[in-house]
This record gives sequence, C-alpha cells and structure tokens, in this order.
Amino acid sequence: MHGYMGKILRVDLSSEKIWEEPIREEDARRFIGGVGLAAKIIYDEVKPETPAFSPENKLVFMTGPLTGTLVPCTGRYVVCAKSPLTDAWGEAHSGGFWAREIKRAGYDGIMIEGMAERPSYIVIDDGEVRIEDAKRIWGLGCLEAEEKLKKEIGEDFKVACIGPAGERLVRFACIINDGGRAAGRCGIGAVMGSKMLKAVAVRGRREIPMKDPERIRGILRRIYPQIMSFPTTQIHASYGTSGELLSFHQYGDVPIKNFKLGDWDKIEGISGEVYNKLMVKAKKACWNCPIACWRYVEVNEGPYAGLTLNRGPEYETLTALGSLLLNDKLDVIVKANYLCNQYGLDTISTGVCIAFAIECYERGLISEEEAGMTLKWGDSETILGLIEAIAERRRLGSLLAEGVKRASEKISEGSEKFAMHVKGLEMPMHDPRAFKGMGLQYAVSNRGACHLQGMVLRIEQGERLTDLKIYERLDRFEVKGKGRILAIMQNWHEVLESLIICKFLGIPPGHIPGLYTLVTGMPTSLESLLEAGERIYTLKRMFNVKCGITRKDDVLPYRIMYEGLKEGGTLGNTISPEELKAMLDEYYYVRGWDENGIPRGEVLKRLGVQS
Repeated sequence: MHGYMGKILRVDLSSEKIWEEPIREEDARRFIGGVGLAAKIIYDEVKPETPAFSPENKLVFMTGPLTGTLVPCTGRYVVCAKSPLTDAWGEAHSGGFWAREIKRAGYDGIMIEGMAERPSYIVIDDGEVRIEDAKRIWGLGCLEAEEKLKKEIGEDFKVACIGPAGERLVRFACIINDGGRAAGRCGIGAVMGSKMLKAVAVRGRREIPMKDPERIRGILRRIYPQIMSFPTTQIHASYGTSGELLSFHQYGDVPIKNFKLGDWDKIEGISGEVYNKLMVKAKKACWNCPIACWRYVEVNEGPYAGLTLNRGPEYETLTALGSLLLNDKLDVIVKANYLCNQYGLDTISTGVCIAFAIECYERGLISEEEAGMTLKWGDSETILGLIEAIAERRRLGSLLAEGVKRASEKISEGSEKFAMHVKGLEMPMHDPRAFKGMGLQYAVSNRGACHLQGMVLRIEQGERLTDLKIYERLDRFEVKGKGRILAIMQNWHEVLESLIICKFLGIPPGHIPGLYTLVTGMPTSLESLLEAGERIYTLKRMFNVKCGITRKDDVLPYRIMYEGLKEGGTLGNTISPEELKAMLDEYYYVRGWDENGIPRGEVLKRLGVQS
C-alpha cells in the first residue's frame, strides 16, 4: 500500500502483549487514515459506558497516508480516546517530527489498551518494540523527561510524553512531543497517565512508499507560489498565528476577562508584532513545512530573563494566558507557557479555568483560604501559582484540575453562568458572538467547544472555496446559511485530519485528490473524499449519541447567549437561544439528522455506518 505502511501496532499494557494488525484497503478507502481510522477503532472497540480512566479505554495514535511524504505540511499525528473532560469523543492533534518517525518505524498508528502495573514507556526502534520501566522519569516534566530519555536511548529518537499533570489525571492534561509541540485538547494526556504510560519513543529508518514521487514534485513546483502567496500563509510565515491577534481583536473575537469584555486598551502589548520583536529569536518548522509558524523564544529581561522555549506561545496561548486573564506581560505568558509544557497542560483549558477561578473569587464564591492565595486579574503570582496548583492538584487547583464544568457544578451558586465550556471542553480563544457560525461550530462539534473542526469563521471573514461549492459571502452576524456551510467545512476538515495535512497549508481543495492518488496509487475524487469526511464525522457523532449526547448538549455558555458586550467589534451581539435553534434546525436538516440531533437510519445506511 503506497502512502500507508500497512499496519497498526497494538500494545496491551496489562499483559505486555505486543502484536501487529494489517490495515485493510477497504478501511483505508472508507476512512482514509488519521482521525478516520482512529474513529473506526474506537467506535468498534470502546463501549460507550467505559470510563475514560478505565483500562478498557483505548488510546489510539494515528498518522495518515500523506504523513511524512513529499506533500508539504504533513508532519502531524492525531491521538484519540474517550475524553475524561466530556465523557464522550476525544481527540488531539500535534505537529513536529514524531509522526513521520512512527511511519519510518513501520507503522501507520499505535493502539494502546490496558494499564501497566508500574510506570512504563514504550520504545519502538525501527519495528522492534519493547516496554520499559519508567520509574526514573516518572514525575519529571515533559521537557526534562524527553531530554533524559534521548540521552539514554539515543538522540535520534522522537519522544511523545506526559508530565506530572497527566500522571495526576488532570482532566485537561496533554501530550508533549518534540520539545514543545502539544496534542493539547480533551485531556488525552490524562488517559495516557491512567495507563501508567509516561512516553512513547520512536526511531525509524524505513522509506515511506509513494506511488509517483516525480509527478508529486512536478505538481508541487507549480503550486508552491500559490501556497506561499495565500494571505493567511504570509501572516503565519511572518509572525506565526499571533500575527492575526490584532485583526481578531478588531472583530471583537479575542476573549477578554473571561469573555466579559470586547475591547482592551493593552492588547497591542501582546500582539504578534510586539511579541516577535521582543521575544522571538528564531523561526522553526515541522516536517516538510515551508511556512515555519513555530517560534523559538527567549526572555531577555526581568525575573524570567534567560528563559527559553523551544516552541513559544502562539495565538491561542497568548490570549488564553494573556487577554483572557487581563495579563499584558509577555514574559509572564512565556513563563506560564513553559510551565504548561513542563507539566503537560492544555494552555486553552488552563487559561479558562484560571479565569473562572478569578471571577468566582471576585464574586465571593471562593475564599482566599480555599484558594490559598489572593486571586487577581493580570497578576503573575495568581496565574503562575494556579498553574502549579492545578498540575500538582493542591487546594483549589485540585478542583480546577477537574475542568471548568465539574468545578462549576461543585461550586454552584450561579457559577455555571460564566463557566465557559461546551460539553465539558473549555472554550477556545475565539468569541462566537463575533462570528455566529463559529457559535454553531462550538455547539455541535464532536469534541466540545472546538475552533479547528470547521474554521467557519474564515468563510464569515470572506474566504470562498469554490471547489467545495462555497461561493456566497456570509455576514458574520447572520444565522441563515450557517448550517450548510458548517457541515461542508466539517466534512472537509475530517478529510484533512485523516490524510493528515496541516490546515495552515493554503492549498485549494481541488489539488488534494490528485496528490492523494499520486501518493497512494488509489484513484479518488473530491466528492469521494468529502463523503469519507461525512462518514467520519457521523461515526464520531454516533459514538457521542451512544454516550448520551443529543440536542440538549448542543448548546453554548450562558454568557454567549445572554450577555452582549458593550464595547468592541461584536456590536452588542449575542447568539440568542432562538438564533441557535434556527442554526441547529438548518444544520440537522442538512446533515440528515432528526430533531434531537441523531443521524437518521437512511444517512447511516448511505454512509455504511452501523448504529
């Protein structure tokens, strides 16, 4: 199978049994790879009632048929499991070099089940696999553990590992690879910790087979100028994702003070332009990426002078640990990002939980004694202290480590009105009151509040994708038409995350089927890929339905629906319950789901998905 290595490595940590399973060509055609094959494995093998921290939960790392090939921006992997945050579908994505190494070691993915008797790590050395004792690295931060492992087993190994947060089952713990790349969302690092698995170290020397590499090179030579001339690509190449921060602020899209404010007079202090000028020392790239949005940063002065970060904060982290907390100190954001990388914490969920805690304290719902400190907006001691408390599960940190949904249920007293999450997953750093299609996207996303699975705000900003039959310009405050556009974009993004190819690559969708065929030798069309994307999205939804997810869960936080902002670019808009209902009705109709958000039998039959 060209593009594919043709097999998945399976590891049962309970029995220490290791074996390989072939990938069937039929499954490759129907689910592509990446998140598609991971969804099929979990749907087939994980019972909906399985607790996230049970040995029966499956942890699935997957690459795609384009991973590690000549196609640019294909250095990514996905890791999936039942999420401890949402008790439903969970997935996280990361870039770097780890994914390519898995394929060079001979595997398209790794499926891990069971629970080790002692702290362990997995070594995959060019097809040779063993389980090792991790006692000497258990308790170390992610960056320290990676460094120590590479010194012991070989500097050319690529390592994905968890930190103390994952070991302590913080429900939004992440997995860190390549010195700071994060598979951040849904608490997948905590699932890894529940299995007593500290790390997966891989090294490979095999060639990744491609059907027609010369024709691939020829096509890429022709379309590279088009890729690099794409406006968003130019911004990301120059500043990283932080380059869009000020423009998003003008839209009223940047969350400020736990989504309470629409404008902040200190926003320029954390902008991409200032950040790149003061902190960024070098630009880096993932495998075969011409964009290089990765930033190597160093703090030059102040209490954290000399602190370096292999992968510095980008847009989501600058806002989650910056504007969301009224923190305009770049050095504190870098320090906070460093702590999150060491502990293995999702910076988005961490920022939202800290903002929630400060607002609770401000309202008298949390005392200074309970918090163990005075909680203040924009205060470095508050921010850094709570990060440490969360990762170490100390005092208030132990409650926040459960995620904002569970924390608000525990505190009660109206705190659920400013607990910013959907289905238990904390809100990312785009305020949906600025782009109502993004509000619908948050409400229905399979993993909870998610800005990446659809990115419909790009369409609301004026981008047109004629290959996907998206011609119209949609007013960002309009609700009509958003259901159709979102369904198309979600299906397409499932394709990208199954191939796997980075969404920052500004390549027209019409080029993708040809590249897939030239890599794999399997003819396809854009329509066939989109149908596979729909199949994958529907499969995830059916997993969630079996976990109890219905229309009642496709909702937005109270603050988004009832509290308009008095300043900034949102013009006082909310997404009212009536507007959300209208968008949901259209979206369910387009998807072929019933009024409760459950896929109808005829849709499942057409897609070949078993109920």
